[in-house]
Amino acid sequence: MTLTGRRTVIDLEVQRFRCRVDACSRRTFTEQIDGLTERFARRTPRLRRVFERFMQVLAGRPAARLSSYLAIPVSSNTLLRLLRRRPEQPRIRAPRVLGVDDFAIRKGHVYATILLDMETGERVDVLADRTADTLSAWLREHPGVEIVCRDRGGAYAEAVRTAAPGAVQVADRFHVWKNLCDAVDKCVVLHRACLPEPAAEGEPAQATSTAPKVAVSTTVFTEWEGVRVSKRRERHAAVHELLAKGVGICAIAEALGLDRKTVRRYAHAATPEDLAPSRGGRRGSRVDPFLPYLHERWNQGCSDAARLFEEIRERGYAGSQRTVRRHLQGVRAGGRPAPKVAKQLSVRRATHLITSHPDHLDENATLRLKQLLARCPELEGVAACVESFAKMMVDLDGHRLPDWLKQAEATGFPSLKSLVNGIRQDFDAVTAGLSTQWNSGRVEGNVNRIKRIKRDGYGRASFDLLRLQILHAD
Repeated sequence: MTLTGRRTVIDLEVQRFRCRVDACSRRTFTEQIDGLTERFARRTPRLRRVFERFMQVLAGRPAARLSSYLAIPVSSNTLLRLLRRRPEQPRIRAPRVLGVDDFAIRKGHVYATILLDMETGERVDVLADRTADTLSAWLREHPGVEIVCRDRGGAYAEAVRTAAPGAVQVADRFHVWKNLCDAVDKCVVLHRACLPEPAAEGEPAQATSTAPKVAVSTTVFTEWEGVRVSKRRERHAAVHELLAKGVGICAIAEALGLDRKTVRRYAHAATPEDLAPSRGGRRGSRVDPFLPYLHERWNQGCSDAARLFEEIRERGYAGSQRTVRRHLQGVRAGGRPAPKVAKQLSVRRATHLITSHPDHLDENATLRLKQLLARCPELEGVAACVESFAKMMVDLDGHRLPDWLKQAEATGFPSLKSLVNGIRQDFDAVTAGLSTQWNSGRVEGNVNRIKRIKRDGYGRASFDLLRLQILHAD
């Protein structure tokens, strides 16, 4: 123990008792002081709890360094043993409302499962994987669950159906909303030709047939997109030609120099349009909002990249000078005046406008959304689906789900049809998620806490130690 920051050893005088029973294996017994000493212990109960606390919060080596600084030195191995020896209270029955979710031990490779009591927030157990067999075995050993809150993963749904058929499954409505937003994103990609905004009054309309083309990386130039589309069609035709001849996926990948996953993706696509990238082109650049000003200054005769960089930096540009110089090199190589840049919504921004609550949009965003829907009536039907689903989710009107599925299917978009098919396969759980107050919010919060525990351990904790840290964490 420590006293005023110094290591202190307490020398006690206690009584020793002798046993008079010859058959007893213990000849003598030492008197114990309540709260200060324990049999065969080298440290007080309070100091042991302090070490366990250090181990829970900091993991092995950082906890050992802190204990040395506090003049109570202990090795990291001792701290590990103390945490592993900590007794666990065996649980006979499962909680009435059980939350289930997975988390990554090694992202993309190894996953585990956390179980939570949704009524109290208590962490119940941590399973070594996320398979249906493991969760089914746990549910059989711990009966009594009535409601299971989960994501839309099929493994957990199968485990609950197998081991607890009487339990009500509740699919988290946030995950369903996320699936809807992803489907809307794909709908916007199919109509990205509607994203350019019309020219303002007094500005001449841009003639796409006579506008000069410059090979630079910006969203207003589409010639590189045409190259990608042509290449995509050629690959699609080559893959399906070899498939028609009976050639296997691996052989096609070797013949065309492609990855097997890429070949499989082309093989499963009926048309080249089904392979369109989700974002419909390159990612946006920080210089994009300043292109109208840059092109205007370029046409006025200012071709100094350093000077133009300083000018747009005063206007709020936060990128590098190299990005500006790289863009202007393409304009200079064209040998023509810089083309006029039309204002255009990105796919991400258009999706955000459609899926945002109207009260969260300012006047300018509301106007841009109305203009987008006026230019593209097909997206107006998608926006109506989003609005009705959001109202159903907020009001917990799960009984309206069948009508919404028909509404979404009537839009004709493949991504929405795919979402509808997925919801119908998990219809009861999605309906329960849209009808009850239960959700997976508490489980997701614990998953975030697990990420912090993993970072503190620097990846050195085995599963048994990580499990104990999760179960005993604050």
